[in-house]
Amino acid sequence: MKNDRLIFLWAELAEVVRTNCSTMNLVCDEPGDLRIETMQGRPFVTVRIQKEHVGLYVLPLYYHPDILPLALYPRKSGKSTLKFNKGQELLEPDIKQLLQRCQALIGAY
Repeated sequence: MKNDRLIFLWAELAEVVRTNCSTMNLVCDEPGDLRIETMQGRPFVTVRIQKEHVGLYVLPLYYHPDILPLALYPRKSGKSTLKFNKGQELLEPDIKQLLQRCQALIGAY
């Protein structure tokens, strides 16, 4: 874990992802690192603590950038990464919406 001060933020974000991806394969669930794959074994989403932020890495977003809810645009970094920092609102409904949109695209990326 690169920054243990972000563990509480990671835990909140990881719980949102776990709840909304409960029908998928949980590959890794260790403090600071959560990885979920589709039933076909494709990477789907990762939540990982980095040095300065908690990253939400969403593979379908790489192929379909138009599915990102507007409220999450300020968090976007790169093609499929969303950065979250301490003190920022989590935007749980928007993350849930993104994950639902991504699940609808399984098989199309």
